[in-house]
Amino acid sequence: MIDSNIMLKLLDVDKSYSDNRVLCKLNLELPTAHCIGIIGKNGTGKSTILKIICGFITKFEGLCYKNFKTFSALIENPHFIDGLTGRDNIKYILNKKDADNAILLVSDFGIGDYLDRSVRRYSMGMKQKLALAITFARDSELYLLDEPFNSIDYETVTKIINIINSKRVAGKSIITVTHNMSRIQDYCNKIYQLKNGVLCANEHTVTNSLKQKSFLIKFANLNDISFAKSVIGEFSCKESYQENSIIVKAIEDDISSIIKRLADYSLIGITEIKDDNNI
Repeated sequence: MIDSNIMLKLLDVDKSYSDNRVLCKLNLELPTAHCIGIIGKNGTGKSTILKIICGFITKFEGLCYKNFKTFSALIENPHFIDGLTGRDNIKYILNKKDADNAILLVSDFGIGDYLDRSVRRYSMGMKQKLALAITFARDSELYLLDEPFNSIDYETVTKIINIINSKRVAGKSIITVTHNMSRIQDYCNKIYQLKNGVLCANEHTVTNSLKQKSFLIKFANLNDISFAKSVIGEFSCKESYQENSIIVKAIEDDISSIIKRLADYSLIGITEIKDDNNI
């Protein structure tokens, strides 16, 4: 039996894909009304942990003790029926009460004017906001969030953090997995680092992983700056005193993800990147 104050417990969980062992005797305990953050680079097995908890992955070694009946999850990239509007996708996925909650959240996230447009016309950030609204609209005991701040502007990131904290205060439990550690301490009770298939909760190790630096990113075109700030809005960024530049605060592991995100949006006119030792 699992303690009533424990929402979830993973014990000696092993998972491999062919010859690639992604989880190695992994142990995790999630108390009720807590938010746990798991940080790690892409491909380290963060999403695999969530899929095991959800039951999407059933073939693994070890044990997964569950003390919850309801969960709501956003795992990997959100997928919708492109031919339907945002409103119709919500109605297709949720019951009426939850759908009404989702529509309110969509408006609060700043995309209410797009509810009756085809999801095919949504940007990555808009799809992410729609998926988060659907996830949070359900009154669940457990929320599982996979890279929740992908392509989200800074203002909405703050709103999402407030929602996470309000869910936790209401007695809900949350696990969020991310490679973006810029604000994880604002909403997590405990932070783990996933490395070589093992979760590390050593305070010194994790704290060192969270140390931020300032990076100056210079663009060839001044017009790229405002768009870049919206694309990487989950990171704290501001315009620099240097011409055509912004300063982004992030940990060193995140800077490659930031550059990839900019490239994904065809913002390739980057002429210079410097850290705070060279600014």
